[in-house]
Amino acid sequence: MEAEQPITTSEALVRASALLDRIDPDRSALSPEAQLECAALARKLTGRLDALAALLLAEADQAQASLRSTGTPTTSWLGVDQKLSRREAAGALFKAKELASHPEVGRAAASGTIGAGQARAITRVLDQLAPQLDRNQQERAAELLVDLAGSLDTDHLAKAAGLVLQEVAPRRADELLETRLQREAEAAERDRSLRFFREGGSVRFNGSLPRVEAEAWMALLDAHAESSRRCVQEERDPLAPTLTPEQRRADALIAMIHQHQVTQQAPSSGGDRPRVIVKLDYAMLLAEAAGAGLIADDQQISAGELRRLCCDAGIIPAVLGGPSEILDVGRERRLVTPAIHTALVLRDGGCVFPSCAARPGVCEAHHVVPWRLGGTTALSDLVLVCKHHHGVVEPALYGVRDQWEVRLAADGVPEFLPPARLDPRRRPIRHARFASGRGNGGGQESLSPPLTAA
Repeated sequence: MEAEQPITTSEALVRASALLDRIDPDRSALSPEAQLECAALARKLTGRLDALAALLLAEADQAQASLRSTGTPTTSWLGVDQKLSRREAAGALFKAKELASHPEVGRAAASGTIGAGQARAITRVLDQLAPQLDRNQQERAAELLVDLAGSLDTDHLAKAAGLVLQEVAPRRADELLETRLQREAEAAERDRSLRFFREGGSVRFNGSLPRVEAEAWMALLDAHAESSRRCVQEERDPLAPTLTPEQRRADALIAMIHQHQVTQQAPSSGGDRPRVIVKLDYAMLLAEAAGAGLIADDQQISAGELRRLCCDAGIIPAVLGGPSEILDVGRERRLVTPAIHTALVLRDGGCVFPSCAARPGVCEAHHVVPWRLGGTTALSDLVLVCKHHHGVVEPALYGVRDQWEVRLAADGVPEFLPPARLDPRRRPIRHARFASGRGNGGGQESLSPPLTAA
């Protein structure tokens, strides 16, 4: 059988696009095996197309095609034609040049021999080894890594530098490995960074840390994440949201930040420790209007966030009225004083949400009667809750009303009313420590009823 004649790149891409337009969207009749086969093939094609797109982009940039055709550099063309941001365009061009600088890797990725992630891992290893190897050794290293990609995933390929050195430069492998590791450590120290970007109600951040410090940080995050798993009462709630590992790690970082604030470990700045100042419009606050609170750079916050902030002793509420005249700047003695916090710790012993094991050091003082509704900063109107359960009992102003509520019983012991979906009678529940002789509630019988979903 005669081999098919090759076609031009443009023609192949046009045909592929036309075939994709003809795909039947109804795949309900596919067997499980066929579904997996289609998914695997589509992923492989995606990797091949990504590699081809990168090589084509690098070739166009090398030939200055954009300058000759439109009078603008390649990154500008990507912004106008592909609607990429400057950061995205620069990143796409960098990755394209990185792949094109290793022809054998680029060909393997475009042919589907290796995946896109494997190609990135291989090029990074080759770039790390390049200063220590001559041209022949670099080519041999590329061949070896492409072969290893048949049995190693992306993570293992990224760690294969030592194995490659043992193969291409066995006599100097140990020396070259130590040199490479030292250079990596110096580069990591030099390239450390942390950037913040405000986006709506979130702050996105990215950066880079040296490996040793980053591993220590991740270990701390994992420890906090493990200690803040949902308590028993929440596990029994069928409507409680399931947290992803990424959300648990984010919660762990928030817990670390909060603990740093509570223990006042931050160095002083301008003679005082760092604070968050919240500007409140008094009339809007009384009217429960959205956007009544402003933080850094006049960023608006929700009513729920505002109420949580007003509970925190580390927050100074600056209440404004009329044409921004200052009506009242709360002082720390008007919020939770050290004496009140000590009394809270002695009475509550930690987060008072049933079955939560959070220690006092990671807890916040929560106003039972909200500050905005006239709640007082007194022991009779405060309970200790961890960051997570603070949000559980004090949601956004317009949130779902079938929620947990906290109150102080006649004997002064904090107790919670479960949502009606868990207990239609909403019988109060206390933390077990108040039935075990600890805190002001010592000696009291637990009021915990068996919960049933409504």
